[in-house]
Amino acid sequence: MKIKILLIIFTILLISCDSKYEAKDPDGIETLNSGKLTVYCDELLKPILDSAFKLYTQEYNKVELTVEYANSRNVMSQLLSKEVRVVVNARDYLSDEDSLMNAFKLEKHKRFIIAYDGLVFFANKDFPVDTLNANQIGKAIVSGENLSKSTNGLSFEPTYATLDQYSSVYANFNSMIVKDNSLKRKVELFENIDELKKHVASNSSIIGIGFLSQLVNDKKFKMIRLGYDSDSLHKYITPKPVHQGYIVQDLYPYKVPYYAYLLEDRQDLPFWFGTYLAKQETVQKLFLDQGIVPAFARIKLKYEE
Repeated sequence: MKIKILLIIFTILLISCDSKYEAKDPDGIETLNSGKLTVYCDELLKPILDSAFKLYTQEYNKVELTVEYANSRNVMSQLLSKEVRVVVNARDYLSDEDSLMNAFKLEKHKRFIIAYDGLVFFANKDFPVDTLNANQIGKAIVSGENLSKSTNGLSFEPTYATLDQYSSVYANFNSMIVKDNSLKRKVELFENIDELKKHVASNSSIIGIGFLSQLVNDKKFKMIRLGYDSDSLHKYITPKPVHQGYIVQDLYPYKVPYYAYLLEDRQDLPFWFGTYLAKQETVQKLFLDQGIVPAFARIKLKYEE
């Protein structure tokens, strides 16, 4: 039977640019659509967010927007040290960041989810299997169990590779799979996605771990379909193609949110910048076209034979 691929059709709940965007900030220094704003953004999101930032500056040409791209750890440190008023990062707080905030009795930041990506396992096209069990991969990496013993068609133990510990890929890998445990199997770390892809392409026994957005248009690799035990649905989910249509249905185990974090919980320039990323129609359509899931949309699914 031919596998049906899900396509997304959506209608954006558009925030119109009405008079609330013209309201003055209480301190009189800036308005909600004019002033200076510096944003720190996770460098892994540059291929997607760079276009969104350009759309913002075209629409709000009275805002002097400065975007700094850095690794995920650096981005969050800029927020926690109050150096910037808004950051965009593809992860939640890390455990040590949580501990630091608790120690200083700091409240969690106001944040918007602007889109969803996926943490994916990918391999050379010659990798012998197309589907794996997510729970068993986790046990292989964390506990050292043999994946080959539980996987038909796999006659060897794969090796694993992902991006370094400063990246949002690694942060999600740790929070979703490793859960701060020590690893029984070595996972090789790479500084950027190009180096990681080159390593995975070099050998058909390697499983790479990255974001869907980094692999969706790269035909040199195959993204491995994952079956898994769903805690929320209380049933086993059979392997599906790695696709935004299954992420939006919560039929993929590793859903990665893109957050816009705000330093101040007030309706100021950073607040409306975050709102623009989260709810503006053109930006959300941009996310859809990039192969990820727009966060603020009515989703309709169309099945193709």
